[in-house]
Amino acid sequence: MDERQELNAGRASMIVLGLIALVALGVLVYEYVTTKDVNNGWAILTLLGSGGMLALLMRMIGGAEAPKTFLGNELPTEDTSEAKAERKRAYLIDAGLFAIAIAALSVVGLTLGDTQAIVPAFLQGTAGMIVGAALSLVGGFVIYYAFNYVVGESASRSVEKRLARYDAE
Repeated sequence: MDERQELNAGRASMIVLGLIALVALGVLVYEYVTTKDVNNGWAILTLLGSGGMLALLMRMIGGAEAPKTFLGNELPTEDTSEAKAERKRAYLIDAGLFAIAIAALSVVGLTLGDTQAIVPAFLQGTAGMIVGAALSLVGGFVIYYAFNYVVGESASRSVEKRLARYDAE
C-alpha cells in the first residue's frame, strides 16, 4: 500500500469510528431524555472504546501532521526559538478560548439544572457560581494548556523526524 492508499484507508476508518461514536452518543442522549438516567454500559463502553481506537488509528495511519490551532491553522514545526514561541502562544490562546467556553457552558448547565443535587454547598447561589466558574476557568486553562503543549510538541517532533527521514532518502 502506498502513502495515498494508506491515508485514504486511515480517513475511512476514522470516519467509521466517528459515526460509531455519534451513534453511541445518540443512544445515551435518547436514554437520558426518555428515562432521565444513563446506565447503558454498552453504549458508554462503545463511546470510550471508539475514542481510544480513533486515537490509536490517528497514531498508526494518520502519519505525522503539523500541530494545528483551535481554528485549524498549522503551526511551525521547526526547532527554532521563534517557532517554539509561536507554538506556545497558540497553545495559550487555544487553552484560554477552550477554558472560557467550558466555564460558560458549565455555568449555563448549572443554571438550567438542579444545582442542589449536583453542586457542593459552598458553591450554591450566585457567589458560588462565580467561584465555581473561576475555578473551572483556571483549572481548565492549566489542563488544556498542558494537554495542548504535550500533544503539539509531540506532533512537531514527529513531523521533523519524518522530514529528516525523507531528506535522508
